[in-house]
Amino acid sequence: MKIADTHTHLYFTSFDRDREKVVQRNKKSGVELEIQIGVDEVSSIAALELAKNYNHIYCTLGVHPCDVETCFSPNPDYIPRDFKKYKRKAHNFDELFQLFEHLTEQYPEKIVGFGETGFDLYHQNTPELLELQKNIFRRHIALAKKFGKPVVIHNRNSREQMIQFLEIEFDYKSSDSKVKGIIHCFSEDTEYAELMTQKYGFFLGIGGVATYPQSEKIREAIKATPIEFLLTETDAPFLTPQKAKQQHKRNESSFLPEVIQLIAELKKIPKKECSEILFSNAKKVFGIK
Repeated sequence: MKIADTHTHLYFTSFDRDREKVVQRNKKSGVELEIQIGVDEVSSIAALELAKNYNHIYCTLGVHPCDVETCFSPNPDYIPRDFKKYKRKAHNFDELFQLFEHLTEQYPEKIVGFGETGFDLYHQNTPELLELQKNIFRRHIALAKKFGKPVVIHNRNSREQMIQFLEIEFDYKSSDSKVKGIIHCFSEDTEYAELMTQKYGFFLGIGGVATYPQSEKIREAIKATPIEFLLTETDAPFLTPQKAKQQHKRNESSFLPEVIQLIAELKKIPKKECSEILFSNAKKVFGIK
């Protein structure tokens, strides 16, 4: 099988001790495409370095919605061993997004999108935080428009806020302003899936959460959504699939066959055929040849 992991964080410190072994294990499992997702300056640079070092790895540059208030005091979990001495170049969002723009011009083949960005009101829910997340989301969208690359969208405890934002910011009737997008870690219902795919043309990232016993509404949404809008992802090191997490706390791309098996069963198609379609979807949305 050809497997694509469209959302992973292999730069996290939890991979410091065996990162190269994980890469090789992923490849042996059929993973031929990985997208490393940035969440602040240091992690975006670390993701880019991984992309530069491996032919099958690409990256995005972005600011996670949970980090918009602390972006310039980076989370130590995002600083791999090899980047402990990295000196940040940006001290505000203007400088950071100028850096992202410069890097994308310098490495247009390796930087394939922007984000993850969006809304997260799970840990904290204030009008001030939401407004800041909106402003940073808009900056990602501006880069996506400029470079013709997709935006990776995080959406937790913010369903209605996302619907309202997209209605205002995305002129889906105008092809000139259309931006490709991926709803990362899709965890909503069929109605939401239909809105995101049919109105906005977004793809849905399906990962370990869909395999959990309590995730019936997600599985129903997968059944109802045309497979051309589905992608596989891990969010590694988080959200290990149900069977794999019985032995492994840390998620990795090599566990994706469990997710593909689930999608194939829901779609009633052979697993190999399913994996080929999902792999093709990943290359399409990220513009990878």
